[in-house]
Amino acid sequence: MTGASTAWRFGAALLVGGYAAVTGCASTPPGPGAHSDALARLVAARAVNADIVYIGESHANPHHHLDQIHVLEAMLAGGARPALAFEMLAQDQQQAVDAAMVESADRSALARRLGWGERGWPDFEMYRPLFDLARRYGLPVIAIDLSQPMVRRISKEGLAALPADEQRRLVSRLAPDADRDRDLARDIEAAHCGLLPAAAVPGMVDAWHARNVTMARQIIMALERAPQVMVIVGRGHQAPGGLADQVEALRPGTRQLIVDLVEAGEGKPDHATPDNGMGGGIGGRIVWSNPPVERPDPCAPLRAR
Repeated sequence: MTGASTAWRFGAALLVGGYAAVTGCASTPPGPGAHSDALARLVAARAVNADIVYIGESHANPHHHLDQIHVLEAMLAGGARPALAFEMLAQDQQQAVDAAMVESADRSALARRLGWGERGWPDFEMYRPLFDLARRYGLPVIAIDLSQPMVRRISKEGLAALPADEQRRLVSRLAPDADRDRDLARDIEAAHCGLLPAAAVPGMVDAWHARNVTMARQIIMALERAPQVMVIVGRGHQAPGGLADQVEALRPGTRQLIVDLVEAGEGKPDHATPDNGMGGGIGGRIVWSNPPVERPDPCAPLRAR
C-alpha cells in the first residue's frame, strides 16, 4: 500500500474517509464484463439472510457506485425493502434529510439540501440513483456519521477532552487491542503523507473509533424501524475493529454481510466464505475487484503547505 493510495482512501483527516485495510475471506467474482450484474445477483442472494449489508466503496470510483446501484436494484427486485444508511450524512442532518426526501425538488436542490458539496464528498451524481430508488420505493434514508465539528474536536483534543457522558457514548465498545491500534496509527500517518506530528495521531485514532461507534448505533436504531439496512460507507470502515465489529459489540448476533468494492491491485480475492444462513455476527465477506481510477497525488497539497 503506497502512501499516496492510502492518503486518498483515508479522506480528509478522518472527516470523510476511512482507513483502507482489506482482510478476511472472499467470494471470487467472474472477470470484467458482466461483473456488475453478477455482483448484484451474488450479493442479493446472500443478503436475504442478513440484517445489515455493507457495500464499502472507494468514494470517487464510479465503478463502485454503479455496483451499489445494481445491488440495490437486485435486492428490491427480490422483495427486499432496506433502509439506506449513508456515511456521507451526519446524524445531526437527519431532519433535513427527511425533509429533502419528501420534497419534489429539482435535481440540483437535493444535493444542496443534503449539504453534499460543503461536506467535501465526491460528485453527488454518482450517488443520486440510490436516493432516486429510495424515493421510488419509500425506503428510509438514514444519516449515520458523527458530526464533523465533533470529529474535528476529538481529532485535535482526544476523547478524554469530552464530558464524561459524551466519552461513554463515543468510546469504542471493543476490547483493547494494541496491535490493531498501532496498525491504524500507521495508516493514519501514511494517509497524511508522513507529515503529521506524532502527538496528533492518538486523537485521530479516537476519532476513527468514535465515528464507527456512532454509525453502529444509528444503524442499530434503524433496524428497529426497518427489516434490513444497506450501508453505503467507505470500505476502510469495514476493516477488523471497524463498523461491523462495533455493531456486534453493541447488538450481539446481528447478521452482517460485508461487501468490499476494491480497485484492481488493492484487494486479493481468496475464497468463498460458507453460506451458513448468516448465523450471528459477521456472516460473510465478499471482495469484488473493479478497474482503478486515476487521481492526482493526494500528498502534493500537503507538501505544498
